[in-house]
Amino acid sequence: MIENVFVINKLSQMKAINSELKLQIINELVLNPATGQQLSKIFGLSKQKMHYNLKTLLDANLVEIINIGNNKEVYYRAKAKNYILDFSLNNNNGEKNETNRSLINQILESHNIDLARIAANLLENSLKMQAKEKLLIVSGEYNMPLVKKILIEASKKQIETTLMYRDKELLEAKHNLFSLATYSWDFEKFNRILKNTDVYLYLNGESRFIPLDDPEKKKIQQKAFAKSRDTVKTNNIRIAMMEGLMHDELTEENILSEINFWKSLDVDYSKLAEETMEASLKYIGSKTIKIQNNEGSVFVLKIQKVICDYGSFTSLPRQCPLIFIPGGDIMLIPEDKSCNGIITAKTGYIYGKTIKNPSLKIVNNEIVEYQAEENEELIAKAISEGGPDGRRISLISLGTNYNMNKVNIDPLYKCKSKGMMSIRWGENVSIGGSIKGYVEWQIQLENPKIEIK
Repeated sequence: MIENVFVINKLSQMKAINSELKLQIINELVLNPATGQQLSKIFGLSKQKMHYNLKTLLDANLVEIINIGNNKEVYYRAKAKNYILDFSLNNNNGEKNETNRSLINQILESHNIDLARIAANLLENSLKMQAKEKLLIVSGEYNMPLVKKILIEASKKQIETTLMYRDKELLEAKHNLFSLATYSWDFEKFNRILKNTDVYLYLNGESRFIPLDDPEKKKIQQKAFAKSRDTVKTNNIRIAMMEGLMHDELTEENILSEINFWKSLDVDYSKLAEETMEASLKYIGSKTIKIQNNEGSVFVLKIQKVICDYGSFTSLPRQCPLIFIPGGDIMLIPEDKSCNGIITAKTGYIYGKTIKNPSLKIVNNEIVEYQAEENEELIAKAISEGGPDGRRISLISLGTNYNMNKVNIDPLYKCKSKGMMSIRWGENVSIGGSIKGYVEWQIQLENPKIEIK
């Protein structure tokens, strides 16, 4: 299957397309596969000259040979629908980033992805914002492409917006350079702004990469978070969060990830809510569920509470007090001491890093043994820094977003995709539970078998 994007990031590839003819050949092969003889006729060239040009493009990995049925002739095809130049070959970083973003936006437009319309839909039908309401956004550098679209659409709708910019440099300074007094003051400033907010949109995915090691600052942070939760509850503030990141680096992986990100936001929020509610009904009531997968997971748990992230704020039952962007999942809070067994998966995610092939033994909701093929030490770190509840499972989530792709997307978005299950650690107090873990992390299972007893 032809790819959406091919990034030209090697000098040899640039040299291979140093003529108008080669570009025309690629454009022709984007439309349809063709043999060398067919291309010779199209361009009025000798077979020898066409063979030379095709070999140059093949050697540079810009086109490929494919099989068509039982045909013995050699057919050539373009590697992708879009070819773009990686401006990391340019030494001007500021110009590079600006050009990269422009190119990515052009690619999004070529896929009929209307960023302005999606941002407007998010404000109106997900966050349910009205004119004269106040929106607080906290974001770093990476998610600014989304923030900029939201700011423009919010202004059109007469929504008053406050942006608190928290990039990696500032977060590192807070954690490592700020005095305790300054660190505390920064949280106090945030809570003052939060108090006068209708909707709080947290897009600061960079924070998961910046560890906080100072025990005194951890105490301040935990106290500030508790105050924030009280403020949110008292003032009925709607909260939406985004765990993943967008990237401007011009790679095929990043471009495909962003295409899939915007598609997952481009949903009918009423339809998503309806499908999520319908899927949640089988988990209502005090039931035991057994979960198995091909990697060796076999564990059971009893459900204490069912919460739904409908992708929007609704009046439906089991509405989660906060939603995630992109949204859509069912959250099961397990009964105390009811979860037992083995959780084994291909991947987990802690501190922004991938845990490869983790396996955890669970007794009475707590991790008692664990191992992983890669980054096992991060599990120990998360448990240690998670506090008294660091070992305890906070919830099981089941993705329901019908527009979410399971591949080529930030893994922390992927958990919202239909068929994905995430076992999470951290806190669940904000959604009505009692677990107060300080470190948010998860293990993901794809298409597990769920048996309801």
